[in-house]
Amino acid sequence: MKLLRVIHDRMLLLQRRRAIKLVVSIVFALGISAYFLPASIEAYRVDRLEREIVEILATADLAAGDGAAVQFQEEGTVTVGGKEYSDPRLAGIADQFFNAQGEMVAAAEAAVFLVASEMPTWIPTFLLDQPSLTIVFWILTVLWAAAIAWCGMSWTFVLTVFGAFLASIPFWIGTVFFGRAESPPQREVILALCGMAFLAITFALFTRLALLLLSSPRPLFAIAQGVVREAVRLRISVAFIVILVVFLPLIPLWIDGNEPLRYQIQTYLSRSISLTYVLLACMTLILGCATVAFEIRDRQIWQVMTKPVSRFSYLLGKWIGIVVVNAVAISTASLAIFVSVEHLKTRPAQDAMDELAVRTEVLTARASDIPDYPKLSPKQLRDMVNEQIDNDAELRGQIDRGETSLVEIQAALVEEIVSDFSFAQRKIAPGASKKLVFRGLGESKTSGSEARLRYLFHCGASDTHTVHPLIFRFPKTDSWIDVQYVPTVGGFLRIPPQMIEDDGTLEIEMINAGYDQPTDRFYPAQNTVNWDVDDLEVLYKVSDFEWNFIRAILVDWFKLSFLGVLAVATGSFLSFPVACLLSFAVFIGGSVAPFLGVSLDQYHPTNFVEVIISLLAQFVHVLLYRFGAVQPSQMLVEGRLIPWGEVAQEFFWLMIIWAGVALFLGYLAFWRKELAVYSGQG
Repeated sequence: MKLLRVIHDRMLLLQRRRAIKLVVSIVFALGISAYFLPASIEAYRVDRLEREIVEILATADLAAGDGAAVQFQEEGTVTVGGKEYSDPRLAGIADQFFNAQGEMVAAAEAAVFLVASEMPTWIPTFLLDQPSLTIVFWILTVLWAAAIAWCGMSWTFVLTVFGAFLASIPFWIGTVFFGRAESPPQREVILALCGMAFLAITFALFTRLALLLLSSPRPLFAIAQGVVREAVRLRISVAFIVILVVFLPLIPLWIDGNEPLRYQIQTYLSRSISLTYVLLACMTLILGCATVAFEIRDRQIWQVMTKPVSRFSYLLGKWIGIVVVNAVAISTASLAIFVSVEHLKTRPAQDAMDELAVRTEVLTARASDIPDYPKLSPKQLRDMVNEQIDNDAELRGQIDRGETSLVEIQAALVEEIVSDFSFAQRKIAPGASKKLVFRGLGESKTSGSEARLRYLFHCGASDTHTVHPLIFRFPKTDSWIDVQYVPTVGGFLRIPPQMIEDDGTLEIEMINAGYDQPTDRFYPAQNTVNWDVDDLEVLYKVSDFEWNFIRAILVDWFKLSFLGVLAVATGSFLSFPVACLLSFAVFIGGSVAPFLGVSLDQYHPTNFVEVIISLLAQFVHVLLYRFGAVQPSQMLVEGRLIPWGEVAQEFFWLMIIWAGVALFLGYLAFWRKELAVYSGQG
């Protein structure tokens, strides 16, 4: 044991030498490049092949008897440069890549299946999907390894890897003797242990880099560095980090592998991102309140305030330290989530359509567009209000008797007329039709990727055990598709790029009728169909999952940063328990504010107490709505785009406006607080 201790101490000293750091960096770089160089070459080869297949299939027309279309439809294959590419999974579903008119609607998605056989199994799928991402990971991995060497953590890295290997030995033995079909799967447990080791060393590395970043002798950075050290030292902060490091790699083990693959990935995204955000939010609030309140309570702040440090610099330094701690923690967790998602993609899908849904509905970033519904002009609205007042003798009588004013009547009628007119644009009587125009689909047109019309209809009593007909007609190609929908159950309609005009507009005529194929006759539906504003939209890909994931993490980081300044501000003039209570109240209120807004629309108070409750809820909703306006985990699960504009708004409101106001109010209270009152005891 003593010999091991001596070896350990010598290795710790040895790793600090500049020559050793240089040698280790070179060895790491060569080893990493030996993997990523051929991986990059393969990624660009597969990408080039995929582009060639897309060019062939994009113009394939089954109705015109095009050779490529017929070959793909009958055999599930395509020929490029004299070589045939195929995927057995396409044999039974090739028809689903064409619309009713025989036009190819998903060339890019079909190409993904066709190049699958050309993808080397030793390269992760996400690196082959985007060659540029392979280069980025190559550079980042080299920098990560070099940082380990130059931060004097090479021996720590070796010990961590060795510890993970020892912990995984029983499961390796289980894999050899019992196979991979055991529950839980041995291979998954081994990967989870490796993930824990990777997260531990990455968190330690990022913390070391953060301390180096804050190593300036200026008081502001010195205070921030103290917060980082305190976060690593405090048991409560370490507990939250340990929970993340341990549980994030274990979550995939608790997801049922028999479910469709798209549901498995959606479940993991929802659980992992929510767990990371909630744990870091709790850690931020407790650490922010403790780092200030405890220093004031224990009179440690006296030593700080006797130095040339202003009270504002003190609070700002504390906040910067918490922001850096959150950056370290959320970066580490994000790496774990991203790698786990890419690993989950390698699990077997139920069928080809399930795998296609993973790429087109989950691991993507889709924008949405709703129809341009007609709106009433101010003149039309004014004329309709005046006409209704003139034709209603009871309303005129109330105004003449002074029971109500003309302005109040007009305001009520405006709200009622606008609501009725808006609803009239979203309903179709039996046998009637309505033309809707979607704009802003230019990117879907130029990219050649399919768009999807998502719909959810209400009809009659909205009985989910009934089926109703509806016809979608496309005036541009004079084609139509009849569907049978179930009320309150969502559905999708695939929109090929050919249906979209060059200016990015899409016109659809919806006919509340059905088609009887045996008699070749159309017949009107029995009930009026209607839908909510958000339940009829066109979804189309505008970005990749990777960038969308980064934007989601940035939004969560901004939220955590605001919670940090809130905790620091409250801890500067309140005791620790009270500061935590107030901070958590704001956190919970901001998180539920969007749901309060929806509930308030349906809430009608009937007494004084309910009126007070309604006013308080309305105040919380108005004040804190921005905090919960963007739900990154939910948007990632649904494959919806988180635009950079939304990220910029979150930064402006949370990091500048709200954080500035909280810091200013905290400074005012802290400025008036007596710090050097001494009772003569203790």
